[in-house]
Amino acid sequence: MRLNSARVQQLLDDHNLNRARLARQMGISRGALSNALAGRRTVGKKLLAGLIRAFPDETIETLTLPDRQVTI
Repeated sequence: MRLNSARVQQLLDDHNLNRARLARQMGISRGALSNALAGRRTVGKKLLAGLIRAFPDETIETLTLPDRQVTI
């Protein structure tokens, strides 16, 4: 599962938050959040739970993107 970086960035802007403050609220490192936003890290339970705590009106569907389907 990948993070919907555009939606999270919009939420940061809407709530006047920076990444460091959001990471603290989520209980993860700023680097872990930055890696997830850049697509270098998949969304784990801790990251997803932290996002839901920080933005309780959001759903998993709005905060994440579906996995890419590989066809052969």
